[in-house]
Amino acid sequence: MASFVTKLIKSSAGVLTSRVFGLLRDVSIASVYGASFVTDAFFVAFAIPNLFRAFFAEGALASAFVPILSDKQKISRKESLKYVTDLIIILGIILFFIILTVIIFSNYVILLFLPGYADNPEMTILSSNLLKILMPYLLLVSICGILAGYLNLFGSFYIPYSSTALLNLTMISGVILSIFYNKNIYFLAYATVIGGIIQLLYMYIFSKKYQFKLYYQKPLDKDVKRTFKLIVPAIAGVGINQLNFLTGRILASFLGFGSISFLYYANRLFQFPLGVFSIAMSSVSLAELSKAYTDNDNEKLEEIFNKALLSIFIIIIPATIGLFFLSEEITSLVYERLSFDRQDTIATAFALRMYVIGLIFYSFVNLFSKAFHANKDTKTPVKVAFYAFIFNVIFAILLLKPLGHAGIALASSLAAIINSFLLYKNLRIKVNILKIKNQILKILLSSILMLIIILIMKYFKLNVLIIIAICSIFYFYSLKLQNLNVLKVLK
Repeated sequence: MASFVTKLIKSSAGVLTSRVFGLLRDVSIASVYGASFVTDAFFVAFAIPNLFRAFFAEGALASAFVPILSDKQKISRKESLKYVTDLIIILGIILFFIILTVIIFSNYVILLFLPGYADNPEMTILSSNLLKILMPYLLLVSICGILAGYLNLFGSFYIPYSSTALLNLTMISGVILSIFYNKNIYFLAYATVIGGIIQLLYMYIFSKKYQFKLYYQKPLDKDVKRTFKLIVPAIAGVGINQLNFLTGRILASFLGFGSISFLYYANRLFQFPLGVFSIAMSSVSLAELSKAYTDNDNEKLEEIFNKALLSIFIIIIPATIGLFFLSEEITSLVYERLSFDRQDTIATAFALRMYVIGLIFYSFVNLFSKAFHANKDTKTPVKVAFYAFIFNVIFAILLLKPLGHAGIALASSLAAIINSFLLYKNLRIKVNILKIKNQILKILLSSILMLIIILIMKYFKLNVLIIIAICSIFYFYSLKLQNLNVLKVLK
């Protein structure tokens, strides 16, 4: 059995592979299309299948079916294969009707997400056409999500998370091809669907290595119905979290061309450490916590949770400091070229700083929610997420006028703070912060010293890559001098 840290490294490496290519994809999109009404249209159209993707591919469904699949595997391989097969069939039928409905009523659906452009037919027609092309991607990525959960329980984390690298490569190809056709963004939309097909084939091939095969036999596994009962409140929870971002895009549509794109580009940079580490950590924790709950091992539950919590502090605190104080430098390095100019950099960096304020709290939300899901409690995170969503809307409306698009990002961070606090208050796992108090103090000391070095090197206008490299080395060496070995802590 692979250790917790080994699984985390595999998971993070997979996410890192995907995020690196995702970053290259965003760089190519920014370079060719900039921040314009064309990118606003694509990002909103792509956000709609991704909203459902969060329900059925990587969020609610995974949280509901992974604990059940863990129980099934203890019974027999045949039981687990039949369960997964039945789940894919039922999910496929549900998604077919969702996709068909959205395609038929795309003109109306798009206006729900772009109300600020209701009087701009060029924008709404482009967005509607892109949405029709992109919706089938939902079915492909949702099946990938089920296969990812299957692989996770066999200790395979790199393959599921690295699979989106293939999607990103295909999208980059679409951007490059569009250059020869007057930067036609439809090439990017079609490339997204083709990338989804390639991603699914990749996942299926590696799932077969872990003895996966479709095994259909009547009657329908009774636990499939149970899964969808569990998924209903989980869908609401994930949906509310997604609405925090979508609400921001809806409000941004009233701010003029480019605002949606500024938020998207900033959010992609913000999501890099969140995805590479926090989401990977949460996914590993879900599988491990589910097994501990199945075995009724309370000591193991506490151990896994404390490891996950401490690891978030180790990585996310310095990441927050770096992204906040180097926001313009990082944004410029990543995006500023060709169609993406200096003003675009400043606007994107402003939003990035506001998102980063909530980075560690988003990480807590991911972990705490998985702790509830591992115990098959999908209702509590929903209730908490609903309260956080209400606060997000209120904050966004209040901050929209003084801060513009950056106010939307700050509102999202403030909502994440409230969400994480309420989840923590309702946790059933016994969390003893005192056990990791000394380690947290060492992390804070190393992070403060790292900040001082960042400010000094910024004053002397050193290259941002040099600053990041030196600060990373200093930070981890500082932890080592304080006898805090990251790998040893996680073993």
